[in-house]
Amino acid sequence: MKLLVSLSAAQTVLLAALGLKVFSIDMQIDDLSAGATPHAAQAERQSDPAALSWETARAPSVSVEDMRLVIREELAALDAAPRNQASTPAQPARPQPSPEQVKHAVSTIDRDISLFRNRGAINEAEMATLQAKIAKLPLAERRAALSTLTKAMSKGEIDGWM
Repeated sequence: MKLLVSLSAAQTVLLAALGLKVFSIDMQIDDLSAGATPHAAQAERQSDPAALSWETARAPSVSVEDMRLVIREELAALDAAPRNQASTPAQPARPQPSPEQVKHAVSTIDRDISLFRNRGAINEAEMATLQAKIAKLPLAERRAALSTLTKAMSKGEIDGWM
């Protein structure tokens, strides 16, 4: 019985020593992490001086008159822009595809959308290719193809990102 009591006391002492050692290590880690944070933040600021953190950024003080002046300048620039565009020579419009070409392109796009519906997914490269094909269509057909694609994705028939 005395042996069990002495072993229990020794175990308690050892557990207390272990707890103190863990506490000591934890305090050292806290000290190290508290010391490393300012250095890391300072190094980050030095690597990109143009980037301001939200902590150090301040809102510029702009008066109402300054804001009005900026708005006037922007409105004047918008008014002048159409006149400048009218004086520059218009770029030639891209040639319109023939009705047969449009019909073939629409059927190809519909076939692609059906393929993706059957597969249930589309990856980024395939989506980019499909969007490039759709972009070459005239406006009405482009809207219809995008509508079909969007509806299929909304219904969950095609899993992917536009």
